[in-house]
Amino acid sequence: MSAFNDVWPVFVEDRDGSSIYLTWERWDHALGHPGMDEALLHFVVDTLRNGGRKQDAYDPTKYKYTSEFLELPVPYTHVVVIVKFGWQGVPPHANNFVLTAYLIEKW
Repeated sequence: MSAFNDVWPVFVEDRDGSSIYLTWERWDHALGHPGMDEALLHFVVDTLRNGGRKQDAYDPTKYKYTSEFLELPVPYTHVVVIVKFGWQGVPPHANNFVLTAYLIEKW
């Protein structure tokens, strides 16, 4: 279990005002990607808050958030976070959650 046990789930508001949450289960999944480490959680949160956002071409309910960070482990340069947007409940309320996060090298 993570050193961040007391913060789950993590709730974040993106720069467009959308509320997004990250569960321990999804974070544990993200930690399986190359280079990902528990210490990078704050980069994932910052990417959601301030990163660029692009809608998926094939699934309009999915968005890719991307941010560049100089402090990432070599050779990685960017954090990518995939978010699924949706609705649940009656009356409906936003259910926007992180599917995964990973690191990429982009020059």
